[in-house]
Amino acid sequence: MADIGTLELVGRLAVAAFVMIAPTLLFLGLVRGLEKLRDDAFIDRWLQEQGHEIEDDVLTVLASGIGIEPETDSSHRCPVCGNPNASSARYCHECLARLPS
Repeated sequence: MADIGTLELVGRLAVAAFVMIAPTLLFLGLVRGLEKLRDDAFIDRWLQEQGHEIEDDVLTVLASGIGIEPETDSSHRCPVCGNPNASSARYCHECLARLPS
């Protein structure tokens, strides 16, 4: 069995590191890119031109798309921003502040 040289070992380790890290970085880049597209003012303007209402609450939009009314409890309001949240929520869906139990 032939011994591998130092340069070949470094090359193999570099390829292994690339194979392990590259998919994660590509996924994170995709997620960040989609978030930027979602929050882009151009998209909002285009939706308004097409006659769509722009709703700030993503959960309401998603729930209405599948025919579910989001569960909100007026007594379970965020102490920071005052928005109603689901009774099972631990964090405010608007400002991400921790909700009291």
